[in-house]
Amino acid sequence: MALPIPTISAMLGQTPETLAVMLAPVDDATLRTRPEAGEWCPLEVVGHLIACDSGAFRDRIRAIVSGDGVIPAFRPWDAIDARDFAAEPLDDLLDELRAERETSTAYLATLTAEDLARTGSMEAYPGVFAAGDFVHEWPFHDQEHFQQILACTKLAYLPHMSDTMRDALTGQ
Repeated sequence: MALPIPTISAMLGQTPETLAVMLAPVDDATLRTRPEAGEWCPLEVVGHLIACDSGAFRDRIRAIVSGDGVIPAFRPWDAIDARDFAAEPLDDLLDELRAERETSTAYLATLTAEDLARTGSMEAYPGVFAAGDFVHEWPFHDQEHFQQILACTKLAYLPHMSDTMRDALTGQ
């Protein structure tokens, strides 16, 4: 059974506030530091969420609902490489995410059960996807990135612990 659109919209609408609370006490260096090469810093994760609202979710759902049949590709690193999210203030990024989410939740409110059942395919991934797949993936995607941000911010505490505590927590 599918989750009701208002439930999903409520989850998506709360993401900017959840991130604001989660990241408010985090120091600027931690917000801007990639934990490892090839990984995103917390500000880049927020930037990725901004880019995904249209590119990975709304655009794909619209393509399926409109009957285009081909779901647009979305390359996450393209958005990160196109813009220096790590140089931007957290509050500005959260305001931008709030605006995206207002647009997204308004769009979701227009979808019908028939729209959610429509299908399309992706060139790069085999199989058929329903518009509802992307609707339900959206909050899942947000929550995956909450975990990614928490993993980044947890790293700030490790240098201040004894070797014994670090070993106990990291299993090394």
